[in-house]
This record gives sequence, structure tokens and C-alpha cells, in this order.
Amino acid sequence: MNARIPSLMGLLGCTLVLLSARPIHAQDTVTVPKSRLEELERKERELDRLKGDVSKTKAENVELKEKLQQMPTNQVVVPPPAHPVPALASLPPLQATDVIDSKDLVAYYRQDSAAADQRFLNQRLTVAGEIAGFEKPLLKRNYRVLLPGNEPTAKVICDFYPPDKFNAVLIANHGTQLMGVIGDTRVPLAKVGERVLIKGHCKGVRDSNVQLSAGELIEAAAPTK
Repeated sequence: MNARIPSLMGLLGCTLVLLSARPIHAQDTVTVPKSRLEELERKERELDRLKGDVSKTKAENVELKEKLQQMPTNQVVVPPPAHPVPALASLPPLQATDVIDSKDLVAYYRQDSAAADQRFLNQRLTVAGEIAGFEKPLLKRNYRVLLPGNEPTAKVICDFYPPDKFNAVLIANHGTQLMGVIGDTRVPLAKVGERVLIKGHCKGVRDSNVQLSAGELIEAAAPTK
């Protein structure tokens, strides 16, 4: 009887060892640093915001598409004129003493070129404007003074021939000044930004520019009020 006790005790010990060696199934847990957790939460909020922006943009695009579909297909949006002027038919007859602003002259031709020709073509006009630039053709005596029109691409181009006393006319000071040459002397004639009165015969419109020929620079014009 006593001999069996150690055997039982040994068996019991082995059993306990085996039981302790069996895997214990427990719930897995992961420890995340607080800074990492805050970063994940921030990215999740940013993702939600971006999803909201995308949804809003889609809704706005759908609304815009619906509005465009409701517009008449033949509708043409015409911008207002850059320099509005009265209708030519409403103007009194042109007088020799009339002075017309260069922007108005271009605007009349933009409004109705045929009606403008009836009023101005081949007429000797006095045109006022602020000099926008000069042109000098190569190997020719004539030169041109440019007055502004009612938009950047349209101007009044006044063609001049210099008086006989000048040997030549040239453009100086980086294109800002017109000079007459008498011998070795240069005489200032006009400069960019100067407001002037110019007389010349109207030759109609060409490439959006109103042409004046046989121009005569008669005096500086008073500034527009």
C-alpha cells in the first residue's frame, strides 16, 4: 500500500505538468500608443470631411447641369459695348467744327460700320485722343500716330507726312517719343500719353482700326473732365 502512494503522486504530478502545458485560449489584446490613436482619429475625421466635399461638389455639378439644360440652345450672350455711344441715326448732321473722341469714332464703326461710313467716310475730321503709340514704316517718309479706341485691339491710326523742313522723322526713347530731324538737330514732335487734336480724312475701318490720312497735328487737346 505504501509503495503505491509514490506512484500515484508521480502520476498526479505528470498530469499537472501536462495540464499546465496546454494552450489557454484568451481574447487577443493590442496596446496602441495614445499619439498613434489620436493620429488615426484625426485621419478618420479628415476622410469624413473629404467625403462630404465630394458629395457637395457632385450635387453642385448636377444642379449646374440641370440649369444649363434648361437654357435655350440658341441663346447668345452679348457683352455690353466697351464704350457705349448714341445711335448714329440720332446724331445731328456732322459739322466741320465738330471734334470727336477717338474712342467714340471706333465705337461708331463697331456699332454699325455701314452707317459710320455714311457719316464719316472721306470727311475731314478733327479727332481728339491720348497718343497710344507710333509707327514708322521702313524706307518711307510717312509715320503714324495711334490714338486709343474703345477696346485694346482697336485704334485710330493717323497717317502723316512730315513737313519739308524735316530731313526725316524717327521714333525715340523706346518708342515713346516722335522726333523730327533737321540736319543734326532733333526736334520733339509728340510723345505717348500726350492728349492731342488731329485732323485727317477718314478712310473707313481696316482690321478693326479706323484709318485717317493726310493727318495734321494741330494742337494739344484739353484733358477730358
